[in-house]
Amino acid sequence: MKRYIGKLICIGLGVTLLLGAVGCDHGNTEGVQIISGVDGEETIVVAQDPSGGKEQQSLPEGSTGENDSDTEQAQQSTPQPTPGPTRPPMEGDVSVDRFPNYDNGADADWSYQSDELRVAIRRVEDEDDVLVYYVADVWIRNISSVRMAFGQGKFRGYTNGAADPMKFAQREHAIFGVSATMCAGLVIQNGQKYHNVENSNIAYRSGIVLIYRDGSVKTINRAKKETFDYDKEKDRNGGIWQGFQFGPVVLQDGEIPTGLKKNERHPRIIFGYCEPGHYVLVAVDGRTKTSIGMTEQEMGELMQSLGCKDAMNLDGGTSAVMLFMGKTINIPSGKDKDGDGVAGRMIADLLAFAEYDADGNAPDLSLVTPDKVYGE
Repeated sequence: MKRYIGKLICIGLGVTLLLGAVGCDHGNTEGVQIISGVDGEETIVVAQDPSGGKEQQSLPEGSTGENDSDTEQAQQSTPQPTPGPTRPPMEGDVSVDRFPNYDNGADADWSYQSDELRVAIRRVEDEDDVLVYYVADVWIRNISSVRMAFGQGKFRGYTNGAADPMKFAQREHAIFGVSATMCAGLVIQNGQKYHNVENSNIAYRSGIVLIYRDGSVKTINRAKKETFDYDKEKDRNGGIWQGFQFGPVVLQDGEIPTGLKKNERHPRIIFGYCEPGHYVLVAVDGRTKTSIGMTEQEMGELMQSLGCKDAMNLDGGTSAVMLFMGKTINIPSGKDKDGDGVAGRMIADLLAFAEYDADGNAPDLSLVTPDKVYGE
């Protein structure tokens, strides 16, 4: 595990790109400016000259401005903030001050960039450890952009509600999505509660993720006897927007929980949280010749290295799927049963990210007009 995390850092596809560019964890860097955002959070602003070089810069005291090389160097090294995308405030805005004003997918394999949603996906391969995984760096500007979608269009549980993930992702007009939870245990979809917590402590019932309307996230590790009280949580941070139960929790408050398995490797889907409106989703290929999958301990180590504060395992195995613009981009395990060239199986729900209007409706993908999209 340490070898491919080290390789990820060295080739700049992990911590350096996702954290240095996006702002989960950063240091002082020439050409950028760190400014304070909401709740004391910091964000990185790329240095640019908003005048395009046409307006005269103010000179330091005592400078004549004539053939003053020191002054010119000082001007060039002084970062100028670049205004982020502006629009009238909307109900549900979560990261207006944090939302990146730069392309977070400049060197990604798949990227979607708009003023409301930024998705940058990088494929990481470690031949030494026979491992392939996909790191999706996701920013939303409004909480409406993150949705839970049911396979049959409405809640029917995991026993009779499954569907082809590609079909209902297209139905939901999802720009990006991953397999979620099997609709087992707690189900809160788009602010509405459908099912209560289940009290089993087996792996896929041992964790809870709550995404609040302000974009913040709370994990509840039931394997550590942490409890969930809906009445106490339902109004916190504007209310619960999405709530789901699976597990195990592999990272909590920046620390890897004890007791995670260290020897069973499988295909995985991992949900990670950095800050309000900023999430990291990872799909791990497994059970193939090119990728053996990850253990629970390795998942925690990876998400910690990516700068996440909290992370939880979602529905993996043959169900593990990552979709972008209506297409599957990872390599699901299993057999291609319907002849479309993609293995995997039907799933009950999808954690989806999309463009949404003020009424909460997602436009068809043919109608969205991002600044940039590639890797379709």
